Amino acid sequence: MVRQNISFRQQHMYHLSHQPSGEENSLWLVFHGYGQLGNFFLKKFSALFDPKTLMVAPEGLNRFYLKGFSGRVGANWMTKHERENDMANANSYLNALIKNLRQQLPQLEHSHVLGFSQGAATMSRWICQAELDLDKVVFWGGAPAHDLDPELLQKTLANSRVIAALGEEDPFLATANFQAQLKQLTSAGLSQLQIKYYPGGHELEAGLLKEIFLM
Repeated sequence: MVRQNISFRQQHMYHLSHQPSGEENSLWLVFHGYGQLGNFFLKKFSALFDPKTLMVAPEGLNRFYLKGFSGRVGANWMTKHERENDMANANSYLNALIKNLRQQLPQLEHSHVLGFSQGAATMSRWICQAELDLDKVVFWGGAPAHDLDPELLQKTLANSRVIAALGEEDPFLATANFQAQLKQLTSAGLSQLQIKYYPGGHELEAGLLKEIFLM
């Protein structure tokens, strides 16, 4: 058998806190975790919606039924199958998204990103190739992708306020894989790195979320 790739145009949605007015001075991109959808994930931030801040939830390009062959649908950013193509496609989608958003936000002063769970790895891969000027970079219940170049990661995050939000009862935090990925942050010599713990598991926590947004 012979394997080949083909490139084609594709449309994909994203979700916003409100219709951009052009007067926003702050932008947050929030990346959902495995099995979630962008619109439902964005609702978790609704208490923080503000006319001067545009909040945007991109959505993983792959969708599937969460159980069986019908019912609720979730999305993911990649699996081990065709992972290189999935990562490249996600970066292309996110690059097009940020370009479009910047055109709609002439008064933009501050850009931030938050990645939850699997979304944290996708976020880290993307920002390492996008050459963005980011204020806050939040890894919530997740960590940088394991295959990122350490020097590139350090360079990308050097001027940002990097925050790792970790649940005290999150079972994922005890795994060897997560600890190895988290070490990429703690050993990168980031002067503005903060590690914050909250009571709870593998989920967003309203109190700490508000604290981070107001920092």
